[in-house]
Amino acid sequence: MRITSKLTGGELRFETEVRGHTIIVDLPEDAGGTDTGAMPPELFVTALGTCVGVYAVNFCKKHGISSEGLVVHTDWNKAAAPARIADMSVSIELPAGVPEEKYPAFMKTVEQCMVHNTLCHIPQVSIKLLEPVVA
Repeated sequence: MRITSKLTGGELRFETEVRGHTIIVDLPEDAGGTDTGAMPPELFVTALGTCVGVYAVNFCKKHGISSEGLVVHTDWNKAAAPARIADMSVSIELPAGVPEEKYPAFMKTVEQCMVHNTLCHIPQVSIKLLEPVVA
């Protein structure tokens, strides 16, 4: 799978193509960007929260529970040396109708989201340079 990000419309603004969808990634003005999109770390944290949310909705569907009112909050903090996300926490506002006896199964389900699993089992990451294309 490949996602492509192209520098466009500013020094730090990227348009990212994902399966035909365009996501704008930028930095705030005080960081040198034009503030036309979310910052990369914000998207990273968003990926965790929304992945958990998708698994929560699927749990509700499987158990015949309405997911109306479901809200996922993802909080995070930065660290330095090296610059990184130090910690994240996900809080789920349950929709009405999830019986308390299903809470453990609900938690087991949402903890299986791909982003959460990736964070728990660190992937190999490589960065390489490609020669510029000469027109």
